[in-house]
Amino acid sequence: MKRISAFFLALALCLGLAVPAFAADENTSPEITLQGPENSGILMESKTETYSVVGFVRSTDGAVVAYLDNKTIEGASTMLVPTGVDIIVTGAKSEDEVVFTAWTDSRQQLFLLEPEKGAYLAPIPKDAKGYELPADGNIEATGNPTAAQLGFNAAQDGTITCNSDRLYELFETNTLLRITVGESFWLFQLSGEPKLISSIFTDVPVGNWVTDPVVWAVRNDITNGAGKDKFSPGKDCTQAQILTFLYRAARGEGEATAEDVEKAINWAREKGMIDDTFDSNKPCTRAAAVNYIWQAFDKPSAQASSFTDVPTDAPYSHAVDWAVEKGVTRGSSDTAFSPDKVCSRGEIATFLYRAYN
Repeated sequence: MKRISAFFLALALCLGLAVPAFAADENTSPEITLQGPENSGILMESKTETYSVVGFVRSTDGAVVAYLDNKTIEGASTMLVPTGVDIIVTGAKSEDEVVFTAWTDSRQQLFLLEPEKGAYLAPIPKDAKGYELPADGNIEATGNPTAAQLGFNAAQDGTITCNSDRLYELFETNTLLRITVGESFWLFQLSGEPKLISSIFTDVPVGNWVTDPVVWAVRNDITNGAGKDKFSPGKDCTQAQILTFLYRAARGEGEATAEDVEKAINWAREKGMIDDTFDSNKPCTRAAAVNYIWQAFDKPSAQASSFTDVPTDAPYSHAVDWAVEKGVTRGSSDTAFSPDKVCSRGEIATFLYRAYN
């Protein structure tokens, strides 16, 4: 006997898509992140859009027909998923708890499940309002396949990696995906070819040590570059620049503008990070960099490091201890920190990337 899984009803569908993620208990909720290959230069993006979707229910003659037309979901925040990235799920109990729902051209996609063939999309006959289900009783139809049914299995550490190339085998570009894990869910949209950081900054190549940090900085509005099409990763970073980066990171959402420089200096002065001797144009040394970052993180304690060029009574010594323990920097060698060495913009972006990740 052919089985059809439960499909979305009107109210449940609308409420379910209204926000990007929901969890009954935030302390135990799973997480989903997008991840490209290391230093791939892929810029992850999101958008807020109004969607019109169609759900399905079973009809009396065994076909699946449209149930809900032209219902809009206002202001849904959606992560764009390009080719060549992974959707990483952590905190799920199993692959079967991770459930996919997809809409293409506002129509919910129906999957057919065969023991030998696995999951694949059910065809829609030309000019049909819904799907005609196959007569084979061994085939199960569902609008909500699990990660396991789509071929995504959990690793030993429990993470489930959903490769976007597999999703592009199943769906068309612009397909809207809802991934549900327990009581939490997220919205994604297949966006096609990835946007690379090299298309924004011509001096940040793919595959370089500075690639991922600059991608992170752009994605989080930490910087808009040093000029048109340039990040200038090898240029000396000034005291004003690192404070501006830190201010924007602490602020959270907000477009990076030139006015942020003055705001950042005032913010740093209010936090006691600088005093009246502050020189905004002075190059930022390694000692100053870790000291500013440490203070921005409210001066956490850490085990003492053992660099021969960092006196224990130096005003930045505790910052160096924390930066090493946190993995912000490992020093310039096993025994030296080089506190007076001037940092480049690329190095500062890397320090901040490590500190915040």
